[in-house]
Amino acid sequence: MTEQRGLTPRISVVICTWNRSRLLRKTLEHMTLLNTPPGIRWELIVVNNNCSDDTESVLDDFQSKLPLVRLFEPTPGKSHAANRAVGEAKGEYIVWTDDDVLVDPDWLNAYLAAFVQWPDASVFGGVIAPWFEESPPRWLEQVFGKVERAYAALDYGPTGFAMTLDTPPFGANMALKRSAHLEEGYDGRLGPRPNSGLRGEETTMVRRLLSSGHSGRWVPQARVRHFIPADRTTVAYLEKWFQGWGEFLGMMEPNDLGGRHAFGRPLWLWKEAFVFELGYRLTRMFQPPEKWILQLQNANTARGRLRTYTSGVTKVRVRPTATPLGSGSS
Repeated sequence: MTEQRGLTPRISVVICTWNRSRLLRKTLEHMTLLNTPPGIRWELIVVNNNCSDDTESVLDDFQSKLPLVRLFEPTPGKSHAANRAVGEAKGEYIVWTDDDVLVDPDWLNAYLAAFVQWPDASVFGGVIAPWFEESPPRWLEQVFGKVERAYAALDYGPTGFAMTLDTPPFGANMALKRSAHLEEGYDGRLGPRPNSGLRGEETTMVRRLLSSGHSGRWVPQARVRHFIPADRTTVAYLEKWFQGWGEFLGMMEPNDLGGRHAFGRPLWLWKEAFVFELGYRLTRMFQPPEKWILQLQNANTARGRLRTYTSGVTKVRVRPTATPLGSGSS
């Protein structure tokens, strides 16, 4: 959309939600505490991704407290819900967060200041700190810095800088120009959805934008906290997460070096998976967490790659139209 010069950019804040009404309520409560400057033009879009809990009742409670826009996306998957929001958003900038996030009171102000200071940038990202439901086990505290991406935690430091392919933002706390979103949509095969561990929907999209010439800025003043339930502070959760990461790599970054195959996969990949799995089991028995956590990552990433590996290069690209994506009513 085109904004008049001299006016504060209009902002669309987006949350996609699926059956987490209790956490969504906390997220919206913190949204009511935002310090917003007089005259700011913003909307809060919440996309109900076919919820079966009391999400709509929670939204009823905040209808008069927030500039709430309610959308419904029946197709399962966060990427489908996100594309629907992009199609409906009225803002020049879209600020993304999740239904299990607590935003700082000055979160939106920090992004607004960044939009004004860097008008040519298309991508922005901020700090995501962990918000544990319960005190994490000691082993996880010891290795958290090595596995923080599995918890969507992110902190590139207190100083702003130009983002690169190696420093993308995460979806729980990022902002993009809507015009950039219309160039690159979210891929429906990636992202949280029922019975799928694939992730990477936002970083894939952002890296494509940065590769195509768009610029990004790290905004350390834009801070949020991301909920980590107790059942995710386990070894089993990390095994599952890194297997999902491997599935993503198998789909997106195959590296077929030729040679003999077995069951549709190259023998070198089977060998790699076996070696990593053996290394993980041995180090898990005899080494401290700082040692076996790397083996856990390698073993489960290799296992995931085996599940989705394809020969050649699978390029994932979505070309959204200028019309609203998806269907449903607000």
